[in-house]
Amino acid sequence: MASIGWIDFSRKDRNRVGSILDLLRTEGQVDELGIGTIRDGLANSLFPGISTIQTRAKYFFIIPYILQDFLMLPVAERKKKLPTDYLENEEYEVMWYLAEKYNHQEGHGVIGISKFKEKNEKIARRPSEIYWNGLNVMKCLDSKGLSAVAFLNKAIKSNEETLVQYISTDGEGDDNDAGFENYFNINVPINKNWKINLDLNLKSTEAEFLRDSMLDVKDSVLSLLVSDDQIYSEFESSSKFLDFAKISYSKIENKQLKQNVILAHDFAILMQGAHIAYNQELQKQFFGSNCFEEKWQEWFSKFKQNMINYSEFNVDDLFVFSNSTRGYTRDFVQNWFQLLQSESLDLEKKSMLIKNQEYRAKGKKARLKFNKKENVSEGKAIGLGLLEYRFMNAKDIVKDIKEGLKNV
Repeated sequence: MASIGWIDFSRKDRNRVGSILDLLRTEGQVDELGIGTIRDGLANSLFPGISTIQTRAKYFFIIPYILQDFLMLPVAERKKKLPTDYLENEEYEVMWYLAEKYNHQEGHGVIGISKFKEKNEKIARRPSEIYWNGLNVMKCLDSKGLSAVAFLNKAIKSNEETLVQYISTDGEGDDNDAGFENYFNINVPINKNWKINLDLNLKSTEAEFLRDSMLDVKDSVLSLLVSDDQIYSEFESSSKFLDFAKISYSKIENKQLKQNVILAHDFAILMQGAHIAYNQELQKQFFGSNCFEEKWQEWFSKFKQNMINYSEFNVDDLFVFSNSTRGYTRDFVQNWFQLLQSESLDLEKKSMLIKNQEYRAKGKKARLKFNKKENVSEGKAIGLGLLEYRFMNAKDIVKDIKEGLKNV
């Protein structure tokens, strides 16, 4: 297997490389037709705060706990440290500890499970970067829209002399807001002993905190999952988002959420066809083959029935969640849907739409426009498959919460 390496000059370089590596993950792998902003907008509405590179819910607390520890340092010691450096160092200590605790074996959700402290091995994206948006969405902290580095540096500079927070005499705040002010806007309950026997299972108080945070996002699937046991059972037993949407949408009482689930489901069906068509064009151009013809015909003959609400599907509804989508991608989705509605499918227009969209989305990297054969193999599909909208990551996070709530 090929590997990727780089010279690690700075944190900025690591972040840049990390962003590139994120694109190699599921759902961000090869967005050849440029529909990722629409997919991500829908995912944000369904599973807010969840990303495709999150693993376990515990990380929503590990980061705030580290920042709390920094604020609890004696003032003289705290003044000698940068919060960004402190956070990074502590994250690696936790990573190495958990990697050893779980025997460096995959499958437990430890970020950096393969890394060893003795070798001082690092990772491209630390948990604070992976979870930063989620930490804000779940109200674990409030960074005022700033990145981790920018927010922590701004906070430390706001009062370099004091950086004082109130800690109740017993070390445990009875209420998240009672007498508690801090420069990092941390909202999770104070836990001075969080490192003792640390693992990735949620304590009951942590599970309750995340459950309540999800309940506050009324129009999300997450809110539904932590409040409706029947829906959660269907969610847990489903292997794909489309399966879950199909069996659950009729039971969703929240009108807006029901519409969003149906919209996401039907958009996934439409884009499945577009990506089959894209692979048809690749195979014809590079191998003179039409090996995806049968798959296309099967999809085309059933897509209307497979959509939940074909008759009322409205392309404009998609852009409520993704107003940053480029105009040419909006046009592509609209034209693609119109093409499929025609009584007689215009094959020449179908081919033109796919080729033009790939060129607009990828520019000089467009395979069809510039005859680039890289990573194209005969009979093998590339590009996005069925859209999942972070479904599997949400399953892992919610499962952690459900398990933690059993101890309440």
